[in-house]
Parts: sequence; C-alpha cells; structure tokens
Amino acid sequence: MRAAATLLMVTVAVLAQATVVNRLPFEWGPGPDLVLAAVVAVALTTSPAAAAGCGFAAGLAMDVLPPAEHPMGRYALVLCLAAYVLALLRANTGLGGSAGTGISAWTALGITAVTAAGVGVGYAFVGLVMGDANVTLAAVGRNVAVGALLTTLFAPLVTLPVLWVRSLLTESDFATIQGPTSTGGW
Repeated sequence: MRAAATLLMVTVAVLAQATVVNRLPFEWGPGPDLVLAAVVAVALTTSPAAAAGCGFAAGLAMDVLPPAEHPMGRYALVLCLAAYVLALLRANTGLGGSAGTGISAWTALGITAVTAAGVGVGYAFVGLVMGDANVTLAAVGRNVAVGALLTTLFAPLVTLPVLWVRSLLTESDFATIQGPTSTGGW
C-alpha cells in the first residue's frame, strides 16, 4: 500500500511538473521543482537504495517527457545521487528517527532547500562536464538560487503531504506473516 501510494504521488508530481510548471514562461529562470520535493520526502522515509531508485525513475521520467531540453539521463543521474545521499545521511545520522516519521515540517523544508541547491549545482556540473554551452557562473548562480527558493516555497504542497502519507502507511502497520519456525528456517 505504501509503495503504491508513493508511486501515485511521485507520478502526480512528475506529471504536474512536465505539463504545468515546465511550460510556464518564468522570466526569471527556473520554476519550482515539484519532482525534487517529492523525492526528498521519499528519501527521508526509506532506505538509500529505494531512494536512489525513486530518484532515478522520477529523474528519467523528467528527462524523457517534453519539454526536456537536455541530454537524456542528466537529471536522472543527479536526482538519483541526491536521493541516495540524503537517505544515507538520514540513515546514518538518525535524522527524523528510523522511518523518518519524527521529522518536523521546518526540518523537512530546510532539507528540501539544501537538496534543491545541491541538485542545481550538481545538474550544472554534469552539464559543464558534458560541454553544455549554457552553463556559466552567472546563470548557475541565478538558476540555483531562484530554483531552490521556489522549490522551498512550494515544498509545503508536495514534501509535507508525501511525508504525511508515507508516515501513515509505515511498514510496521502491517503484520508479517511467518510460518512455523524450524531449525532450518524457511
């Protein structure tokens, strides 16, 4: 149930990003990154491997859906690494408890802001390595700042609901079915 709810919420974020946000003509640069906000919530409530998988899948979806104007896999790589590192930090520091359910809203928003800035810088770095002519210091600074700010402002609409739903549907709510134990086990 938790996996299905997560898949649905991340899919809605991807579709909203691709069909609405990415098509709006922002004069100042990038708009909010709803996909990143959803992936942050997943990374705060799951294992590093599952977070990386979610980040990769969501990033790849954004790489292939129009109006993507960059090489396929660029955003998938950056979002996969960001989700993995965030979940790994949460697992090793105990941030938000073992399942991420004890994390405060302000902490989640702060983590979303820092992750948005990191993803922006990482995306620019990958573009620089790939020879993207649009990567300049001025453009990176402006786009990272504006993108992180807008993502943080919209995070209460994405990150917090995803965290709330995932905390309601923790794995501990479901009984594990075990057969009779024996010396050999199952």
